[in-house]
Amino acid sequence: YSARDLAVVMAKLFHARLILGSATPSFESYFNAKNNKYHLVTLNQRFAKIEMPEIIVDDLKIETRRKTMQANFGKTLVEAIKQTLQEKNQIILFQNRRGFSLRIECDHCKYIPYCINCDVSLTYHKNQNILKCHYCGYTCSLPAECPSCHSTDLKMQGFGTERIEDDIQILFPDARTARLDLDTTRSKNSYQYILEQFQNKETDILVGTQMVTKGLDFDDVKTVGVLNADNLLSYPDFRAFERAFQLMEQVSGRAGRKNTKGKVIIQTYQPQHPVILNVINHDYQKFYEEQMPIRRQFNYPPYSRLILIRLKDREVNKLNDAANELAKLLRQAFKNNLLGPEYPVISRVKNLYIKQMMIKINKELNSTKAKAFIKNTIENFKHINEFKSVKIQIDVDP
Repeated sequence: YSARDLAVVMAKLFHARLILGSATPSFESYFNAKNNKYHLVTLNQRFAKIEMPEIIVDDLKIETRRKTMQANFGKTLVEAIKQTLQEKNQIILFQNRRGFSLRIECDHCKYIPYCINCDVSLTYHKNQNILKCHYCGYTCSLPAECPSCHSTDLKMQGFGTERIEDDIQILFPDARTARLDLDTTRSKNSYQYILEQFQNKETDILVGTQMVTKGLDFDDVKTVGVLNADNLLSYPDFRAFERAFQLMEQVSGRAGRKNTKGKVIIQTYQPQHPVILNVINHDYQKFYEEQMPIRRQFNYPPYSRLILIRLKDREVNKLNDAANELAKLLRQAFKNNLLGPEYPVISRVKNLYIKQMMIKINKELNSTKAKAFIKNTIENFKHINEFKSVKIQIDVDP
């Protein structure tokens, strides 16, 4: 469930006052504030009038051409880390992928090891020396040679937080590093322990996934590095730019919260990307105004409400027939506002094939009636004998 939406419902039930606070509100919340559904209060400066951090965009195309890259760090970030360590301040490095390498690839035939249960490549974890699926947990050992062409020339492509931590220890052997991601916070109290060590200045460099981007308040963080902004920008989702802006703006807010002005270095191959330009200026308002006409044009939230329907089955042919049949029944009411059925980016998880369809409900329509129609249609669909094994998941406001 959405914690924010549930809070709104609870406040309504108990006639309570509700405060939604964020440096980067969701477009839906800001749209509601602009349309007087919420009251808008704006804070235009930081506590104690501390300046916003300086944001430097490092063009990785130039760094690569000049051969100034060290592992996955451009010269700009390396110099900033070096200076910050000399000043006895701290650094946060953000990479939104965990593991050591995102995939292993054969340099001869381009074979990539995939999960046996899911349509997703396996991620290499160096600490355990295994290949792991982040969807179902399947693991296997690292092959000594390519199973397809028997070449031993296997290369690691992409990088996660584990790789960053490893490279930092090579580049800055005297720096004390820690990693904050799902792999390091599985045991009880480990999350708190890692943050307490950072708070007590027992750690110089904290490497992490989006766990490090929000809500952390440390006095001595001078430098923040975003290792690969392009990962965030190229995700196939209509909210990708909104989330990318939120994450980059939030993580930049961890720098220079007390005493000195912070510095944020964003590494990217797209330095002129509109999202990055708005992050440089800390301009949420301009970013919102640029994105809203696109949302309106394609009838996405906040101009409509979305309902995502996922169908899953072990047999791909049965799944295709079921998805087409359900779509035909729903299209009677929703016509062009029903998108799909289509395979998602990852079309098989835990040996179940997946197909999905998305329904856009216009704001002027009665969403209660629309939901009742969807519910009744799915109930009737479940009584069709040949599709009884098909699992159906409904996600409102995905």
